[in-house]
Amino acid sequence: MRKNIQTKLWILAAITVCGFASNAMATPLGTLNVANCNGGGVTVTATTITWLPSAGTGVGCIDTGLGTNLTFSGGGPLGAGVAGTIKNLTVGGGSVDMFMTFTATPLDFILNGLGPGSGNSCAGVTLGGTCSPAGSPFVLTDLGASTGISLNAFGTANDGTVGSSNWFGAFTTQINLTIPQILAAIAAEGGSITSTHSASFTVSSAPVPEPATLSMMGIGLLGLGLLRRRKKS
Repeated sequence: MRKNIQTKLWILAAITVCGFASNAMATPLGTLNVANCNGGGVTVTATTITWLPSAGTGVGCIDTGLGTNLTFSGGGPLGAGVAGTIKNLTVGGGSVDMFMTFTATPLDFILNGLGPGSGNSCAGVTLGGTCSPAGSPFVLTDLGASTGISLNAFGTANDGTVGSSNWFGAFTTQINLTIPQILAAIAAEGGSITSTHSASFTVSSAPVPEPATLSMMGIGLLGLGLLRRRKKS
């Protein structure tokens, strides 16, 4: 009887230790909000995303925004007002290591994918409706004289220790152009749209929601590469 009790206690202790180990490996954890650097923003073409202002070759500048509260090993918590970098994106890329990093921290936010889009065509979208042009991961919302734009993003985050966390959320902005005006601007030769942006991400040990439905970056960032080719022909 005593041996059975001791065995059960050892099993319970092992389960408890494993539970603590699992939680300890899931770092960092918390909320990451992203804001423009002073004078910053983003420029989007049919095939690229360029973050402004430039913070070096292939990267732009970002700051952590209000509400950021991120714990991680070797420092932290990470709060608002910390400068960071974010990598520019080009169609056809896969996972992007060090997509977002932050000054004086070991944090590495790896981008695994973008999307999903809304699944709705932009032809005939009405007030309050959403659409995504030609399979794009961008979601456009008709606000009348302006357009809301969101871009879901997801990946993994680590702080140089064993294990990693999952992060997911969205970049958002609002542009004083209608959806047809945005599509026409991008489709023009050398066309682009520049705007400010913000973002909010959850950093958690939980799985990324519905990963099978999330789009990767091998498609047109605004789904307009085909439209541009048609216009030329």
